[in-house]
Amino acid sequence: MAKKVVCIVCGRERPGIPVKEDWVLNAMRWFKSNVTRNAQDNTLVVCKEDWPKYDKARRKFTTRRALYVALGVIFLIVGNIISFSFYTIIVTLAILLFFYLLSLLSYMPALYIKQEGEREKAQGKQKRQ
Repeated sequence: MAKKVVCIVCGRERPGIPVKEDWVLNAMRWFKSNVTRNAQDNTLVVCKEDWPKYDKARRKFTTRRALYVALGVIFLIVGNIISFSFYTIIVTLAILLFFYLLSLLSYMPALYIKQEGEREKAQGKQKRQ
């Protein structure tokens, strides 16, 4: 079966900017192939028409992830200041993990776009050779 190129925002087969494979996508793919047995193994992209929606969703995810992790760290610090013990460390680390997992509810993967610095380095290497 040939791989389809599917937009992650609209779900249609379209060309676009490829999505970076990360641990969250790998976990989803593993779950779909081993548990639900309905893995499609599509190549994920973001099409040109859905770029504004993707950008808004990605910013929302990164903002929430930073906020939730910051709240978890605050719980960790305050909890350990109030009562420093092994049990407190375990509970506050569990709260930190819970907040991080909560941020994944609005998950939107990063795109595979080379940064300007990487492009300049690659061009410099090509010129030297």
